[in-house]
Formats: sequence, structure tokens, C-alpha cells
Amino acid sequence: LLRAAAVSGLDNGLASTPPRGWRSWNVYNCKSPRAIITDAAMRGAIRAVLDRSRTVRGRPMSLKDLGYGWVSMDDGWQKCNCSVTQDEDPALPTCSIAQCFHGECTWHEASGAPKVNLDRFPDMKALVDFGHGLGVRVGGYLNTCICAEAGRVPPHYEQDVAWFTSVGFDEVKIDNCGSSRDVARWSKLFNASGKPVRIENCHNSVPNPQRPQDCPMNMYRSGGDINAGFGSILGEAFSTVSFNDLPQPLSRPGCWAYPDMLEIGNFRTQEPLRSHEERSHFGLWSVVSAPLILGFNMTDRETMDRVWPTITNLDALAVNEAWAGLPGTLVKSYPAAGLDVFQIGQRPCANEDPSILGWQLHDG
Repeated sequence: LLRAAAVSGLDNGLASTPPRGWRSWNVYNCKSPRAIITDAAMRGAIRAVLDRSRTVRGRPMSLKDLGYGWVSMDDGWQKCNCSVTQDEDPALPTCSIAQCFHGECTWHEASGAPKVNLDRFPDMKALVDFGHGLGVRVGGYLNTCICAEAGRVPPHYEQDVAWFTSVGFDEVKIDNCGSSRDVARWSKLFNASGKPVRIENCHNSVPNPQRPQDCPMNMYRSGGDINAGFGSILGEAFSTVSFNDLPQPLSRPGCWAYPDMLEIGNFRTQEPLRSHEERSHFGLWSVVSAPLILGFNMTDRETMDRVWPTITNLDALAVNEAWAGLPGTLVKSYPAAGLDVFQIGQRPCANEDPSILGWQLHDG
């Protein structure tokens, strides 16, 4: 590999290698009352990354020991002013999508301060302090109400950052919902707080490799939303190519292209295909220098036992964090052949209709 010219990302001292951790959305996606993140679920995840009952190469090891000691909640912690899709509350008036996009849905007080759902999180700061007391970083999520605070709702950048840092969060995922989508402004405010906060940009913008100041984030989503199917896995992996395969890559220390959370532990295919797919998934994320953010129920011991050899593979983890001036990326493709295997091929780019350019997956 050739060493690229020196460029960097957000100047907060974080993510010099691809971030690792756990985020709640793939398990707690707000599609039912039982699938919404709570204080108890967060505490369970914190304990799970500290569990040293398993071994790696014969030595007791925890996920935190391997860099996964960041536990972050996604959407669902807020208290909306009305009952919305995916967060229905019979005690509140129902708001339609149209009403939300006209500014009637909010998770802020009149003062601009965020409102926490106290039934789910009775004391958010106590939860964060619990994680910190055990040496675990704790992360949160902004632009919420299940993405219902949208349209004409006034932004509340300063109030959100003040609350976020007062609670003590170490990481934030900034989704592209609502009116507060200026990641550069978020970044400036978080940096001014004096507390380093690892920033994930979820679909708001992409960085410019020529100007490091144009990457006000530590990782940014390169593709769409992932699911636990291998077609989705491949599509998300290929989404990194346009960011990685450049003389000055857009994905680099401090500013990583992120093809979304890992789905390892969530596949529903039968063995041995499931294990093959999950190992390939982890290998792909390792090769393309992607953040390794777990997204399965870590308190399910059977699932953890099954995926443990994959997510703790020291060789794969070493590949993931190795840096020689460029992230891993596609180097060669082959034409599809055969009927029983997945084949990946790249169509020619010259003189082709733009609608058919890019990567195609051929199944049979």
C-alpha cells in the first residue's frame, strides 16, 4: 500500500483506529413496546461487555478488553409530546406523520431542554455514571422522537449539547431527522464543551478529503440502513468503495466511512450457512477498515457463545485497525460463474447508462 498525504478528521483525539462498541438499534428498533431501549437494557449491555467468563486464545477476555467498551443507546429514550408511529402512548394525543412534518411533534420543553422518558430512564445521569464507574463509555442519540421531530420544529443545538454533556455521554449518533442536521455546528459545540465526544454522522453529509476541517465527525454512514441478510451486507460493504478507493481516501483516522452496525448475532439462516455469512460479514468490515459496532442482544448467552469466536478474532481485529495510509478496499472483481454460489462482479463504467453502473450481485 502507498502512504497517502497526511489528512485527519475531527480534532477531538478520538477514533484514531476504526471505532468499536455496541449500539442498541438492531435489537431495540422501537417496532413494538418490548423493542424499545430502557435503562435495564443498557445496564445489561454494559455488564455484557465486561464479562470475562469466555477466553481468547486461552486467556479470560472481555469485549471491553478488545476495544468494544462503548455502549450506546439509539432512538427511544425520549419523551415525545404526542403518540407517534413506533412509539405509541395511549396517554398522549396521536400525531400523524403530516402533523409531525408541520412541526407539531417534539421531544423538547418550551425552554428547548430535551425531555427524557422517565418510565424508561428514571435517571439518565445515574446510568451514565454506572457505566463510567465500571470503565465503560456510554453513548446517546440525537434528533429523535423516532425521527418524528421534523419539518418546522425550531433547532435546539445549544440546549441539546448542554444537556448531553451534563449527563456525561461519551458518544453521539446524529441522525438526519428534524431540523438540527448541521453536523459541523454540532461538532463545534461539542468540542467547545471541553469534553471529547465521539461523533457519528448518520446520513447528514460526507467529508472532503482535501480539507480535514470538512470532516466534523469521527465516522459517517457510507450507505443505507443495514439488515441481517447477506445481500444487504454486501451492498453496505460496497458502499465504502467510493470513499476508500481514492489517492486521498475519505475514510481515514479520525474520520471513518461506516457501512452501519454489524448484524452478527441477528442472522436467521440455518447452519452452517449462518456462521459462514456472519464470519464473512465480520471479515468484510475488518478489511474495509469499518467501525465495528455490535448490534445483537449481548445478554443472550447462547448467541454470545456462538458469535464469540468471530467478534474476538484477533487476526481480523488486527487487520481492521492496521493503517498504512489507505483503508482496505476492492482490488479486483471476477465475472459471475456457476449456479450455487454468490459471485460479485463490476460492470464496465465507460459508455454505460448511469442507471446500470456499479456493483451487481448475481444469485445463480
